[in-house]
Amino acid sequence: MTRLFLSAALAVLMLFASPVVQAETVRDDTVTLDLNLEKWVETDSATVTVAADLAVKAGGFGVARAAVQADLAKISDKAPWRLVGYDRLRDEAGFERWRITAEARLPSTALGGIGSTVGDLGEAGRSYALLGIDFTPTLAEREAALAELRAEIYQRAADELERLKAVYPDRGYRVAAINIGQGATPRPQPAMMLRSEAAPKFAADASGGGDSVAQKAELRASVRFAAEVRSGD
Repeated sequence: MTRLFLSAALAVLMLFASPVVQAETVRDDTVTLDLNLEKWVETDSATVTVAADLAVKAGGFGVARAAVQADLAKISDKAPWRLVGYDRLRDEAGFERWRITAEARLPSTALGGIGSTVGDLGEAGRSYALLGIDFTPTLAEREAALAELRAEIYQRAADELERLKAVYPDRGYRVAAINIGQGATPRPQPAMMLRSEAAPKFAADASGGGDSVAQKAELRASVRFAAEVRSGD
């Protein structure tokens, strides 16, 4: 019994006599780079909207619709026309009244005299009106501009990393995170911030000289560089 007690006491003494080993801690030493970039989004085309007003006998809408599609090709055959709206009006004296809305994305070089062309189309029971010419860049043009801005952000991050490595060659800095947002400041805004460089106003007989219209896209980014720092460094 005495021997068992002595063994237990010796084990306790050895436990308290053993040095305490602390686990090595690792943390990141970080550097942050904030970027604000902008780029003009160029477009040399416009969305043209045309309305066709029809008065047809009952059952004659299909023929009238085909005639509208043929007339739209006379306005311009530089891009496909899409029928985006059908509004049926009240019947009158046995006729069905319809308004068909059509759109096409046309090059600016095809806009010369388009108002007169639209107004001269049609015949009895079918007339046309030019509703608008919109030079807002297309989604594809905006996405291409944003892709170029993102590529510039990545390149600037790579360049900054090389500068960090040159100044602190022994730290082992790396790119830890790149957070990209749209717009230069955090405020309510559309998915992509656009500011018109010019607000083109086209009369019905716009000359359409082929000029492009630019709008601005902006991206902001926060780039975080990190290097591991271990306890004792």
